Amino acid sequence: MTEHGTAPAGAAGTSFASRRFHFVGVAGAGMSGLARLLGGTGNEVSGSDASGGPVLLRLIEEGIDAWVGCQPARIAGADGYVIRSAAVPGGDAEVQECVRRGFTSLLYAEAVGRLSEGRRTLAIAGTHGKTTTTGLTVAALRAAGFDPSHLIGGEVPELGGNGRGGAGPEFVVEACEFNRSFHNLRPFGAAILNVDHDHFDCYPSTDELVDAFAGYLARVRPGGAAFVEESVPRAGLASLRNDVRILTVGAGLWADIRAVDVRDDLGRFSFVPILHGQRLPRVQLTLAGRHNVPNALFALGLAHFAGADPVAACIGIAGFAGVRRRFELHQGSRGGLLVNDYAHHPAEIQAVLQAARRRFPGRRLLVAFQPHQFQRTLCLLPQFAEVLATADVTLVADIYGARESTAMQAAVSAADLVQAVRARGGRCEPVGDVDAVPARVADLRGDGDLVLVLGAGDIDRAVGGILAGL
Repeated sequence: MTEHGTAPAGAAGTSFASRRFHFVGVAGAGMSGLARLLGGTGNEVSGSDASGGPVLLRLIEEGIDAWVGCQPARIAGADGYVIRSAAVPGGDAEVQECVRRGFTSLLYAEAVGRLSEGRRTLAIAGTHGKTTTTGLTVAALRAAGFDPSHLIGGEVPELGGNGRGGAGPEFVVEACEFNRSFHNLRPFGAAILNVDHDHFDCYPSTDELVDAFAGYLARVRPGGAAFVEESVPRAGLASLRNDVRILTVGAGLWADIRAVDVRDDLGRFSFVPILHGQRLPRVQLTLAGRHNVPNALFALGLAHFAGADPVAACIGIAGFAGVRRRFELHQGSRGGLLVNDYAHHPAEIQAVLQAARRRFPGRRLLVAFQPHQFQRTLCLLPQFAEVLATADVTLVADIYGARESTAMQAAVSAADLVQAVRARGGRCEPVGDVDAVPARVADLRGDGDLVLVLGAGDIDRAVGGILAGL
């Protein structure tokens, strides 16, 4: 185990030669977090975004010089870094003005990779659960007296949002497999929670997906460790260096980190962690759903590897209240209940429905679901239909498209998913635009029903209207 101490010198670590950063597309989920992290560690940060909104306003309130639209004349400074999201072309006028001033141009993933080289990085990858597990890991380290930096793909109010610069050298980061962006990281502790097919535009075959995770593990630093769930394909471990430890996480008797005596208290689980043979005090999770037990085990293992006292880490894990839009519970003025969740994959929807039935036994489940991406919907149509058919009532909004061709958009529709759910015995209907969701929920909801709003697009904007009627 290693000792924690002070942060490296330089701009948020030794991998940046300047303290001046400009972000183009700063209001994006990852970009805003990185801007917060760098701004919180004494750097000069500015940014712009194509449209205004609450994220941009919050960044301005937090002291970041940010604006709406492309305004090259507002760029100041020299010899810094201009960081752009994948959606911003290299020929963007602000990017070019920065380059003219001597800035180094980096994509977001490249910038995060540089940051990971200058810190003692703990990276969390996997198709499902990485946002929550990243938050749990930060909470575990904080409870043990560490002050890590973090970059998370979701809003975590108790941790200061989706990004924060800490005083310690540790950097906890969500490692996304989309477009192989996690290949930019250089972690000393790397986790793979699970491997499931999701980004079909990046990985047409399962072999390509497994190879991408293997490439991620190949980046683990000498003397580091790879934390892997027991079912992760062995081919994904083939690229590991001989001096990198493999630590397994799971329910098996021989797992290095496992849970025993798991108990269910209305959907909130407790367990006794076994860490390298050591039995620790029982952990009662605040989070709902059995799927958070392995997430908690990964967080414990990563924190302990970084040097955290395991008992203190468990206290932090137990107290973690969760991430926005991960089984986020709301109560209306009339007592009605709503769960808002980012679930956009069949496995994630199934986990949310199971957690809801355990947390609120006997209630009907009324699901409002917005499919995310046409290709994902097409490739996983049978799986989506199977899991949505287990809800009592499902409303399917129009598919939220992203980065897809006209031909792909024509290949599948919300009506196809509705038909598939009905074919499996489920009660399901199309609802069209997200704006129509609140009124239809009000028409269908019975007393005592639990409303679940699911999806990764913009269905979140229907929550306020639904809550007004609960």
